[in-house]
Amino acid sequence: MKPLLTLAALTLAVSMQAQKVGRMDELQPQQKADALHLTLCGKLTIQGNSDFRQLRDLCWQLQTLDLSEADCQRVPDNALHSRARLQEVVLPRGVRSIGSQAFFACRSLRSLVLPRALEEVGTMAFAQCEGLEELTIEGAPRLGEFALSGLGSLRRLRVLSAVPPQACASTFEGVDRRCVKLEVPEGSEELYRRAEGWSRFYAEPANPNLVCRPAEVLVPAPASLQLTEGAPLSLRRRWTVEADPALDNEREQAQLLVNTRLALLQPTSRSPKGIIRLALNPALDDDEAYRLEVGADGIRLEGRTPAGVFYALMTLDQLLRADGSSACCEFMPRLMIDDAPRTHIRELMVDPCRTFIPFEQLKAFVPEMARYKLNALHLHLVDDQAWRIEVKAYPQLTAQASSRVGMDDMLRPDSGFYTQEQMRELVAYAARYHVQVVPEIEMPGHEVAAIHVFPQLTCHAKRVPLRTTCGVSDELLCPASEFTYEFLGNVFRELADVFPSPYVHLGGDEAGNPALDCWTSCPACQGLKQRLGITTTDRSENWKLQEYLFNRVIDTLRTKHGKTPMFWYETDFKRIPKGCVTFAWRHGLTRAAIDAAVANEARIMLCPGEHCYLDYPMAPGDMPEVNWGMPVTSLKQTYELDPAWGMDETFERQNLFGVAGTLWSECINSPERIYYQAYPRALALSEVGWSPARVRSWTDFCRRLKPTVRDMQRRGISCSLAW
Repeated sequence: MKPLLTLAALTLAVSMQAQKVGRMDELQPQQKADALHLTLCGKLTIQGNSDFRQLRDLCWQLQTLDLSEADCQRVPDNALHSRARLQEVVLPRGVRSIGSQAFFACRSLRSLVLPRALEEVGTMAFAQCEGLEELTIEGAPRLGEFALSGLGSLRRLRVLSAVPPQACASTFEGVDRRCVKLEVPEGSEELYRRAEGWSRFYAEPANPNLVCRPAEVLVPAPASLQLTEGAPLSLRRRWTVEADPALDNEREQAQLLVNTRLALLQPTSRSPKGIIRLALNPALDDDEAYRLEVGADGIRLEGRTPAGVFYALMTLDQLLRADGSSACCEFMPRLMIDDAPRTHIRELMVDPCRTFIPFEQLKAFVPEMARYKLNALHLHLVDDQAWRIEVKAYPQLTAQASSRVGMDDMLRPDSGFYTQEQMRELVAYAARYHVQVVPEIEMPGHEVAAIHVFPQLTCHAKRVPLRTTCGVSDELLCPASEFTYEFLGNVFRELADVFPSPYVHLGGDEAGNPALDCWTSCPACQGLKQRLGITTTDRSENWKLQEYLFNRVIDTLRTKHGKTPMFWYETDFKRIPKGCVTFAWRHGLTRAAIDAAVANEARIMLCPGEHCYLDYPMAPGDMPEVNWGMPVTSLKQTYELDPAWGMDETFERQNLFGVAGTLWSECINSPERIYYQAYPRALALSEVGWSPARVRSWTDFCRRLKPTVRDMQRRGISCSLAW
């Protein structure tokens, strides 16, 4: 009888999960989280906390979705973006349009029918649906750029319209015509054979014989670009790579360019030879400076260091894809580029605490940022919601604080952590792309995950659960407890060995703004204040306790580990320890942070929220549609950041450290959405940090951005199109 009971229980569970409702609001939060199979039959909403947003973000286990009876003429942009578990979707019978990236990277979809009423399929609507094997198009909708690209498993494509649906040359990019059976109405084959987009199913797409126009394609803009005399260089050659002995890594990168771009031109044994020459040039005046020359029969790339040579290769990569309409152009004009960065740290910060980033996906983020000369990856490894880094002295941290359920209204399990060996692997991998990895261990706030495991870290030894919402906790590390310093000392000792970067980020934000009660009501903290001679009672004394805690940890980092501390700036920090790096992040307070850095002879990283918070939506209605009240940070706002903030060259030379973009992940719930939030604003930030002011222009940037984004789409990279 026991197996029968088990089967009955299973049947009941399945029947509870196979639900038919009018709209998502009819379901309770836990029903949405548990849903495997849903049918919606009402009038569906598409804005704000819409039916589609709830399907995407709240129904994390969803496998099948039937919208055939739903009243819905438009499936919005990003409707079910990167829902990797979704295996089957039946679209509304009356749907007229499907927005851009609506089903991007729904990798488990196996078959799909585009209904007869459909008139338009947006850019990348079904891109990277790698598992899709069978596709039926009942009508003749307009198919946008890369709308059905990256369908590597597609085997049967059935089109019922005698007139070929309007398609772009890129619509089916990456679909292997040799593996796909295209079925069209009898007598229509010749029309399809001649139609743009469809012709690729009958013959290999012809190379468009593109000629690169360098001034129209490069991001970030180089300091100097000059066209030189002579006929354009034909790239249809048998390319070899020659490199100085110290440039083995860059030789590999150059060979990768040959294999992934130049080889697509299909040179023959009769094609002329071409040489890509990599060399070190100590005469260049900056460690990241480079020179790129296109000559009569080859390309020469020089750098003062291997990093400079690498950046020359990244520039060459952009030149080769030209306007992005093909993976490689055929002709390149003779030219000379001399280039060097304006700032030397150009950073992106990712947050695996709120939403864990699987290790391989974290690694994959590095090459994309390096393409645009971003050179630091800041890892926010601990917060109130999770502890994500192995500490051998405290295995309890990852055992007890790396797994939870929920992030605000998203009741999804989230678990995972990085081993020290994985982080060493990441550091070595990133070094190949000249990206340094900077770890962040928050203190004294945003430490609930550690306090959850070790209550003695906080005042009153209060045990607290992992946080499952955004916001700020009242629980801080206790500055009067010696265990706090023992704990932090052991953590930083291990991480100093794992991360060779000279920098360690200490957090320091939101630990009492206004001051919280944790330290005010703690007898041990009161005793510490007396010993330190802190007599004020206006709650500013808590900031003095934070200064005491910071000074002790900073001294340890400097004297024992040779690390330069970084931290988020708060206006209550009256003294910034000399030589530290502080981050200007709060809206409207950048000038105050700059003044404090100058007064204390400190360095400053600019990442003000109004320009650099890339987790914010890029336009009204863009992802994340529902959040904790984020303002919009538009692409233009990011581009308009002045890294010198109107200050003089002395500030830029002595105090400016660099620029950074932040990707807090309260609302970023898939690896693909990290790219969506980062790009194209990270491209704007790369130009802010790299290019001299005299070559920057918003209008010109927008022109150069188009081929850059098109190339990202060709390679299957998600990015926001709301610009």
